[in-house]
Amino acid sequence: MNRNRMIPGVIGGLAGALLLSAGIALADSDDRRGGDDDMPRDDWMSLTELALQLEDQGYTPYEIEIDDGAYEVTMVDGQGMVIETYINPTTGEPLQRRWDD
Repeated sequence: MNRNRMIPGVIGGLAGALLLSAGIALADSDDRRGGDDDMPRDDWMSLTELALQLEDQGYTPYEIEIDDGAYEVTMVDGQGMVIETYINPTTGEPLQRRWDD
């Protein structure tokens, strides 16, 4: 292949990858319905309370993190399916999330 044709193709590919990664980073601001980033943490369920609630519902929680004012939970259901969801930290209810395309 001619080197003069290859260089613009490589540069164009790198520029496209850079723009795509910037778009993915901007799209990470998911829209949570029912969540409030300003909730006082004094009102939040403890991690232990949340884990026990999930176990009572038949899940096995593996990881619980705080993300954008909610608990992000990775857990496994009774059939072995891995589930990642966001939970309202005061009520323990799952939050609806809208993922942008």
